Amino acid sequence: MESQQITEQELPVGSLRIGIFTDTYAPQVNGVSVSLQLISDWLQRRGHQVTVFAPRFPGYKDDQKNIVRVPSLKYLNNPPIYVAVLGTPRTTWSLTRKHFDVLHAHSPLSAGLLAYLTASTKRLPLIYTYHTSITDYTHYIKFIGGTRVIKYAARWFSAASTNLGDQIVVPSPKFHRLLLEQKVRKPIRVIPNGIDLSTFKAAKKPGSLRSRLGVGPEAPILLTVGRMDPEKRLDFLVDAFVMLSEKYPDARLVFAGDGSARKGLEAKVAGTKVKDRIHFLGMVNRADLPDVFHDADVFLSASTTEVHPISVIEAIASGLPILAVEDEAFEGMIENDLNGYMVPLDVKVFADTLSALLADREKLARFGEHSALLSGKYSIEEQVRSLEKLYLEAILQNWRGRFMERIMPKDINDIPQKIGRRITDMLPGKPKEKSGG
Repeated sequence: MESQQITEQELPVGSLRIGIFTDTYAPQVNGVSVSLQLISDWLQRRGHQVTVFAPRFPGYKDDQKNIVRVPSLKYLNNPPIYVAVLGTPRTTWSLTRKHFDVLHAHSPLSAGLLAYLTASTKRLPLIYTYHTSITDYTHYIKFIGGTRVIKYAARWFSAASTNLGDQIVVPSPKFHRLLLEQKVRKPIRVIPNGIDLSTFKAAKKPGSLRSRLGVGPEAPILLTVGRMDPEKRLDFLVDAFVMLSEKYPDARLVFAGDGSARKGLEAKVAGTKVKDRIHFLGMVNRADLPDVFHDADVFLSASTTEVHPISVIEAIASGLPILAVEDEAFEGMIENDLNGYMVPLDVKVFADTLSALLADREKLARFGEHSALLSGKYSIEEQVRSLEKLYLEAILQNWRGRFMERIMPKDINDIPQKIGRRITDMLPGKPKEKSGG
């Protein structure tokens, strides 16, 4: 196992020893990876000891001692994604020697199963966060991903893997409803994703994106940030922008991010008459993201497979109006005609709504102010406090369960007999048994 030795240190009273298991972590850049890095950092700030178990990523070296890299296999090529390998003796030996109060799994794949096996072996409470609707990603299985059998299997696996946790966390009410439909039996808690809001309240270098694009302050910049994969429907945004461009010839459409759909999207853009007004920034350093958000005028999303997107939280924290295709994942983040709009998956409706919004500068400013107000609900501090409370509840519940196991008979039918023996033992004049010898 690849890591520096993690030493046990004296922890403050009330601190917890937490094991986080994930198949998605740095250097991968996506919502789950960003969220887990924030959670780990802020839990440690609050005095807890956190150990993150993540797949080894060739050529990448962590700069933090609390990250343990487990053996991995490549799962996807573009972008490169690695998943943990189960059953290696060194991994198992290392985990059984570590001391935890609670384990938290963030993946239904191998890292999640490793967390379950560790929790079962060490008799620890296991929290499971459901980040991704597995049934929305079967298209990554070549040739058979769209078949009914695969979709049924994905639904079964989604429920079965989720039920391995003692307590389930979902980032949005959308996924709460989804898991209830899938007959998940374990208690489900909605804990929204959080970010460091202060980071996105102001730009460090105002105007840096506009300078890079070579446009002035009056040119509308339409922005989307995140993974560039098929389920994000980024081609829909290109089509809407083409329709919009005749009325707004100085507008710019900006994609920040990378992924498997980028190459095809660039080819599509090259065949349009607006190719010089659509820009691909690639991966943007997180430290520079506030500058990108603050130079934009509207944030766009055409995805209907979101959970509780970090990028949208960052956008509203930056004071951006939002235009998105209707999706329950945006519940609480987008309020129609207050800080943006959710519209049907229709290119013309989307383009017309965006055009009307850009025409009203006063409304843009008002929407931006309301976005910033709404973002107050999604602080990393609030998310971590909610997780702390859940961890403590799970630990207490686990302790009670183990206590009852010790004092109660294994077979419920033995209870009357045991009670009878206890009463008989207390009766006066009961002859004492002879000791053998």
